[in-house]
Amino acid sequence: MNNLAYMGQDGRQIAPKVEELLRNELAAEGTITYTVESDGETAVTAKSVLSDVSASLFGGKLTPVLGIHFDIAQPRPTRLNVYMMRKGLGCVAGSLEYSTALNKRLAGEVVLGDDGKFTGNADAAGKLNAKKDLLKKCGAFAMREGGLAGSEIKIQRMLKIRPQEGGAQIVAVTLPRSKSMGFSASLGSKEFLEIVGLLEATL
Repeated sequence: MNNLAYMGQDGRQIAPKVEELLRNELAAEGTITYTVESDGETAVTAKSVLSDVSASLFGGKLTPVLGIHFDIAQPRPTRLNVYMMRKGLGCVAGSLEYSTALNKRLAGEVVLGDDGKFTGNADAAGKLNAKKDLLKKCGAFAMREGGLAGSEIKIQRMLKIRPQEGGAQIVAVTLPRSKSMGFSASLGSKEFLEIVGLLEATL
């Protein structure tokens, strides 16, 4: 059973289990590279991210006990930060922060709002808002509440696309989903990569 809820809070024991779940989800051939931060180190990480992302990650009141940072190589270079939240003497997966580069240039930033529509750069937002299926997928991924069964949390919606040198970057925060009556769980990696492909094709 690997459902992102674990006994203990030792990153050396927990991170390999999360990596195994991610590797199986992506059908990756080899181990996915990761680093682990714990306790005080994770608190520094939480403070170092942008304030709006921080609020999305932790709901403004939760502090992670572990941060597991994955560098996914295939099918496209992607960063995934998994934040494990304290639960008794154990921990459960909380917010999942994904980011990757888009091979499209943007004149300005766009953000998915609570109404399920993009705002910001008018040209980019107009293209994205014209695709109803895309908006539905983005809204479902960038959820505002949910998580593992029995450990649900509320966060602020975060799905942002911003210009960067040579293209653009997407940052999105989601929550894990319980599967198989709670005996398994999903990190949402396949859904994120699908959305990235749709966004790239639309912009």
